[in-house]
Amino acid sequence: MTLSEEQVAEAKRQLSEQIKHLPAGQREEAQEQINSMDAGAIEEMVRQQQARSGAGEIFRAIAEKQIPSVIVDETAEAIAVLSIRPVSKGHVLVIPKKVVKSKGNIPKGILDFAAEVGEKVNRNLGAKKTDVKIEQKFGEFVLEVVPDYGKGVKKESEAEQVDAAELEKVKTEINVVKIEKKVEKIKEPKKTRKKEEIVKLRMRIP
Repeated sequence: MTLSEEQVAEAKRQLSEQIKHLPAGQREEAQEQINSMDAGAIEEMVRQQQARSGAGEIFRAIAEKQIPSVIVDETAEAIAVLSIRPVSKGHVLVIPKKVVKSKGNIPKGILDFAAEVGEKVNRNLGAKKTDVKIEQKFGEFVLEVVPDYGKGVKKESEAEQVDAAELEKVKTEINVVKIEKKVEKIKEPKKTRKKEEIVKLRMRIP
């Protein structure tokens, strides 16, 4: 399947229509994801739409790597990507690879994975704490890892878009392996004073 420029534009328009009901912050984030899709990604999404009903969910496209995203970590069950509209530095979305429609059905492995990502973000970015929140977006449940640096976090409506280059820098910071080197002080040998040998001469009586 090869789509013309007009067909690609129409597909993006249809995707934009599907997200109009979302809250402003979420809608803007989804729109930026749609705008960043190239013709190949659109063609793949159209194929997916033809293969299943209710297709076109943004998170499905991210999880299936049809939409470019900055991936922080990944397991067999979920993918962790940096939000393009972070409420704080290191804001990560953990997206299950299989749609989760109920909050109680999120696999423990994904919850543990999100917690591990949070610990790594907290440790390497120096956040005071990192909250892991379960949110319902685009008709499914995802997890948000939100670092707090002690000054609170922005509201979604206040979040500004961050370009890919900046997100790549944050990804590198999150995934850096810090090696703690223990510097052992070399113990210097104790200086010992040389004992002066006193030679006692016996007096000889003539």
